[in-house]
Amino acid sequence: MQFDFEVGLLERHRVSYAYDRTRRNLEIKVDGVAVRNGLRIMSLNLIRRYHFVVGERERHRVVIEKDRDLPLLSFRPRTYRAWVDGLLVAEHTG
Repeated sequence: MQFDFEVGLLERHRVSYAYDRTRRNLEIKVDGVAVRNGLRIMSLNLIRRYHFVVGERERHRVVIEKDRDLPLLSFRPRTYRAWVDGLLVAEHTG
């Protein structure tokens, strides 16, 4: 799953989320710079959240959430949501 969204009004930033389910590799970038990355090994949590702040003068709290089914149903589509300052700005399923 891969998606992008914009953050900020005057100080614009592009947040990119990429997760490769076969390799279990995650990468979250802001303006092309990695803010979270790495290999995701088995987790018992059904919802995984990533929190970070974007911007220097115009700061925004960003949360990206990955919602998944039970471990035995891992082949099913997952829902990905992104919030900026508590407002839902993106939702994708895949």
